[in-house]
Amino acid sequence: MSVPRPASRSDWEDQPDDPDLEHDLGYELLEMRSVKARSGGRDHLLFLPEEDEMLRSEAFIVAHPDVVCQLEEHI
Repeated sequence: MSVPRPASRSDWEDQPDDPDLEHDLGYELLEMRSVKARSGGRDHLLFLPEEDEMLRSEAFIVAHPDVVCQLEEHI
């Protein structure tokens, strides 16, 4: 997986109003699963890729439950 170059202002202005995340913006979408964990007396959510080999490429997220939300609820 290569790291894309930073986008310029004109790159962003040239994108459609509702861009396709993969085709227009170059994002690679991953299927993720969430797991509740506790460390140091604090709750955390771990978001892990469905494909275990992706863990080796550091494709995971650790977040405090208070900062995680359902995007559909904020549209």
